[in-house]
Amino acid sequence: MPRMTRSWTLSWPVAALALLLWAPGCGPDAKQLKIDELTAENDQLKGELDERDRRINDALVRENDSRSSIDELNQELAKLRADGQKLKDGDGWITTPTFDMLTIPGEILFASGKADLTSAGRSKLSQVASDIRSRYPDRDIYVFGHTDDQPIRKSKWKDNWELGASRSNAVIRTLQSFGISGDSLVQANCGQYRGRATNASDQGRRANRRVEFFAVKRNSGIIENTAANRGAGGEE
Repeated sequence: MPRMTRSWTLSWPVAALALLLWAPGCGPDAKQLKIDELTAENDQLKGELDERDRRINDALVRENDSRSSIDELNQELAKLRADGQKLKDGDGWITTPTFDMLTIPGEILFASGKADLTSAGRSKLSQVASDIRSRYPDRDIYVFGHTDDQPIRKSKWKDNWELGASRSNAVIRTLQSFGISGDSLVQANCGQYRGRATNASDQGRRANRRVEFFAVKRNSGIIENTAANRGAGGEE
């Protein structure tokens, strides 16, 4: 009888340990699985953050390139005017040897503080799309959003940068809906900067609220040379 008691005494801890190891969620395998699961989730979140940062950096590069592009285009336009060249102005489009330009007042396209196109704005962009299809099928179309410098107070936009970008994006998407290929469209934004007039008066602010279109001949050298020079020389 004592021998049986001793046997039971020795086997009880072994059985208890076995139960602990096999109990769901309590054994080392379950813990390791949880660790692996959390590690995988952490790696996924890190990957998503890295991808977000990459997209932000890419957007900033495109934004800087776009601002440089409009500077080059406007410099070319000013040079032609300074040289006394007569620029053709038909249906609102200004024609130069290397690009054509169209300006549409913001009040035609959008209500104050809004980025939703008005019915008149959609009608105007339908005409612009028709011009692009008939006149500029082989050109790149740069679309620049411009605002005045009045602070954003009541609308949902964080600032004029965001408003200008949303407006130019709305124009781009509408042109695509009218059949203009996205391959030829370049969406850009200048916000409150690069105004045409002073923001000190209502008239000046009205002139600054606009969307500009540049139909640029491909391989014309204006945009390409600027990009090449920046790539070769780097930042100073």
